Amino acid sequence: MRHFVRFFLALASLLFLLPVAAAAQSQVIIGLGTGGTVEFTNVVGTETATMSFLGSCGATANCISGEAYIGAEAGKYDMWITGNNPLITTTASPDVFAVNMNGGTMNFSFSIGSDSLAGTIQLTTLKDGTANPQVIGTLTVSSATGLFAALWKAGNVVPLDMTIYLGNNPFVGGVVTSGNGSSTSGVISSGEIVSAPEPTSIALIGSGLLAIGTVLKRRLRR
Repeated sequence: MRHFVRFFLALASLLFLLPVAAAAQSQVIIGLGTGGTVEFTNVVGTETATMSFLGSCGATANCISGEAYIGAEAGKYDMWITGNNPLITTTASPDVFAVNMNGGTMNFSFSIGSDSLAGTIQLTTLKDGTANPQVIGTLTVSSATGLFAALWKAGNVVPLDMTIYLGNNPFVGGVVTSGNGSSTSGVISSGEIVSAPEPTSIALIGSGLLAIGTVLKRRLRR
């Protein structure tokens, strides 16, 4: 009887911890860019294009800004490139392109009042084939304060993706492969930055699973 009690207590603990772990996976939702555009310009004579920002955010040149959300809280995000612009190159897949940061740095900041999240973006892939290409990469967190500090720590590397709306402009793939210096541009329409899982939540779930496994092992032996 005691073994069954232990088993159900461990199971109840695990079921209680699962929502806690889910809460620890909150994310930043990147909204429509309201300032600045993303431009892709062919590098003449090569199957390569540069990705750059056109616009300004306050005193920062070549920047994109817009609204972002974390839960029900809304704030403003800025993205800007320092150094060289990233390069978009062809791959074996006709609608997937490699992103080479080309020694440049894409910076990101998001603030809600005095709370802020900041870091650098490393893009790796661009998925084309529609008027809504998606760029995929990671965010390396440099600082997180206030409500962001519970979800991110400096040094965390977390998944990131952004969708760009080109409207009736040419697809990025056509610009990359055209070889004639053509270009296309659009605005960021959406995106997300995933939070880092809480180490304490992982440890608690692991403890719950271990407890259940121990009880089951003893029951099977009998």
